[in-house]
Amino acid sequence: MGTMKKAIIAIVVVLIIAGGALYYFTLSGNKESKEVRVEYSPGEFFTTNVKESTKLFKSAVVLIVNAEGLEEKLKMENARIRDTIIFILRDLTEDEIRAPGNQDELRDRILTALNTRLGIDNFVEVLFSDYVMA
Repeated sequence: MGTMKKAIIAIVVVLIIAGGALYYFTLSGNKESKEVRVEYSPGEFFTTNVKESTKLFKSAVVLIVNAEGLEEKLKMENARIRDTIIFILRDLTEDEIRAPGNQDELRDRILTALNTRLGIDNFVEVLFSDYVMA
């Protein structure tokens, strides 16, 4: 009978661990699936002067926001959003615009600046649909 008790206890322990793991992964999976990402376009495109150059830089930006229902606030704040992006873009030099890894750094700068300026942390990604210097 001692061996039978040990086997039952071992099975119960394994079931408890498996149940806990299942609950943990299911719970964390639900958190991720509840996050709603929305695309927001602050306008057709941005055209700015290139710093220390006679060239112009044109880009189109789509912002990914991690909150559903934030669209109205973003529309109300669109002038601030565009202003923030324009000031970052017009501070770029020709070399910075052409640099291979600069787009990722630029994305991070825009995200940080927008979240700071609007006092939120909902901007999660910046996508460039146009990126041209002429």
